[in-house]
This record gives sequence, C-alpha cells and structure tokens, in this order.
Amino acid sequence: MRKPSERRSDYVLGDPGLTAYDHGVGTLRVDGELRGYLASYLGGELPNDPRPWFVVVWTDGTKEKPFGDHAPAWSTVRELDAGYFDHVEQGSTVEGRFLGFRSVRSMPGPPCRYEFAWLPVVEAAAKWEQLGLVDEDF
Repeated sequence: MRKPSERRSDYVLGDPGLTAYDHGVGTLRVDGELRGYLASYLGGELPNDPRPWFVVVWTDGTKEKPFGDHAPAWSTVRELDAGYFDHVEQGSTVEGRFLGFRSVRSMPGPPCRYEFAWLPVVEAAAKWEQLGLVDEDF
C-alpha cells in the first residue's frame, strides 16, 4: 500500500512553469545506445493551465502520435524528472490482403524503460529543426 506522501496526486512539479517542456527535446537511450528523442511542446486549453504535449521521434525519423500530460498525476513529467521514460520500443508495420483489399496495421513494440536526458536549450532548438518538428505535430 502506498504511503499518503506517495499518492500520484501529491506530486509537486520541480519546475512549476514547465519551462523545460516548451519546445524541449530529450534523448531516449537504452544501455547508453540512442534509440530516439522525446520532443515536447507546452500548450493548453487555458492560459493558467499549461500542459506538456509529447512526440516520440525514432532515430530513423519516424514520429509517433502525440500525447499529453496533466495535473494532478503528471505521470510523464514525474518520469522525466526522475531521468527515465516508460514507453514501448519502436513498432513495425504489417501489410496484408483480405478479399483483395490491402491492409496496413501498426504493431507497437514491447515495453521498454528509456534513460531520459534533456538536451541543452541551443542543442534542443537545432535538434527540433533537424527532426522537422512543427507545433502542429502536437
């Protein structure tokens, strides 16, 4: 059983303004090997309710669908603050035919814990451009 201080809703943001998440980019590594990047964008429906949005970009340039994080749990933010990111490995695409119709399915990879580290601001800006990221990706 969790102690009251360990409840997910008790998490206090280390950076209440979430500044690192505004056009931030961090590395995703497994045993030191670069597997991809986690890019973030700070948005939200209300000015006083900022929310980080994330996109995983694999080393081959493939981008995943965006996902967000929010209070009170801050599940992704708390992982990143702790230096890791629980996600899945890069998936694959499976093509097939059924009754003469072509079908394409995306298959997610197995669960994986990535080592996460933010890139410095100037390096993150350059990586954002190199990865071809735009705000609309989020």
